[in-house]
Amino acid sequence: MRTSIFSCSKCGNQFPKWAGRCESCGAWGTVLEEENQTTAHETEKNTSKPGKIKLFSDKFHATANTIPTNVHALDFILGGGLVSGSVSLIAGEPGIGKSTLLAQCALAVTKNGKRVMYVTGEESPTQVKRRLERLSPKLPETLFALDETNADIIAATILNQKPDLTIIDSIQTIRTEQANGEAGSVSQIKSSAAIITAAAKSSSCPVILVGQVTKEGDVAGPRILEHLVDTVLFLEGDNAHRYRLLRCLKHRFGPTDEIAVMTMTEHGLETVTDPSEELLRDRLINTSGTAITCLLEGHRCVLIELQALVTSAGYGTPIRRATGIDQARLGILLAVLAKRANIHALDKDVYVNATGGIDARDPSNDLGLALAIMSAVKEKALDPRTGCMGEIGLAGELRPISLPEVRLKEFSRLGFTTVIGPQIKKIQIPKGLTYHGVGTLREAIQYS
Repeated sequence: MRTSIFSCSKCGNQFPKWAGRCESCGAWGTVLEEENQTTAHETEKNTSKPGKIKLFSDKFHATANTIPTNVHALDFILGGGLVSGSVSLIAGEPGIGKSTLLAQCALAVTKNGKRVMYVTGEESPTQVKRRLERLSPKLPETLFALDETNADIIAATILNQKPDLTIIDSIQTIRTEQANGEAGSVSQIKSSAAIITAAAKSSSCPVILVGQVTKEGDVAGPRILEHLVDTVLFLEGDNAHRYRLLRCLKHRFGPTDEIAVMTMTEHGLETVTDPSEELLRDRLINTSGTAITCLLEGHRCVLIELQALVTSAGYGTPIRRATGIDQARLGILLAVLAKRANIHALDKDVYVNATGGIDARDPSNDLGLALAIMSAVKEKALDPRTGCMGEIGLAGELRPISLPEVRLKEFSRLGFTTVIGPQIKKIQIPKGLTYHGVGTLREAIQYS
């Protein structure tokens, strides 16, 4: 008996009837009809034999080997490389560099004599070959292409060939006859990924899947894919800028608090060994409307420059534009500056920017953004050797932030002599650095 079910294309939850808005994730227009061939009788029928249980106190001899990718950013994020039999998902906006990064990975893995199978779904083998030739004129003999979008055939090939690495670009183009709907639907993504995952586990061959991103910035079918795969990587940044951030959102074999900063060059994506120095290299000294703050990504600190431009409003309603910064947070800080610090910019056009295309939505960047706006209003440059950090409350108070000592060490390493931030008890200040712990935004402005 065929029955209809309705699934949300964003979160994957199922419903007995159609609705304009998903009750689980709140997304509009994402509930789609799918065909369900499972009958109630088939669901209740179970002819499987019981499995053999064992105590956790018994020794498990199964071990997993790690395969280095020879791409510094990937190995750093993954804690040394890909675990045998693991399934990793890498996602990002179109044109951000996912295919370039995976092409580099495929070429680097083959340098050790490993066999790599590249499954072409979105692009033809010819297009992928042209990208590979731009990165390496001479292609290795151990790099193979599979022009296939059938998940069952891909899984069978993995089990038969047992490549050292399989790259599938992308999972949204793969489909299977075991599920209904077109390629890219929730049922097809779930079934295809499950089939490929089972093949990876059985053959102990690592697989990397490419996931498309929706216009809202979510991985298509995120809940489904996150539960199926072992590792979720997200490549983010601005296509117009040279920098990319590779962020680990899930990793079953290690920590998820690391990021890697890369830059796009004619030779592909190259890892930036010192992100703070690289991002501050081209900043202008003694220029109003700029402030240096510390962005914390996991346990890695990155110093970035926040810029603000304040001009007279050309229309009745002032303009607010923010790049890399939460626009709602910008509105709150403008109100706090006017009410608590007597810095008035509510009636002016305000443009703010986090340089390098970096997403600087960390609340600890509030003080840096507020001081940059104050500097732009007064047209007075801040001391280029002074940094700032701290979250600002609605009362104008500076609130504590995480890992302040780690941030201070990064300021000191880059040659800063003064840092303004919230009051912190029992903090170890690096030698040669002066720390001004203040309670309010007004006090912070006085020290700047």
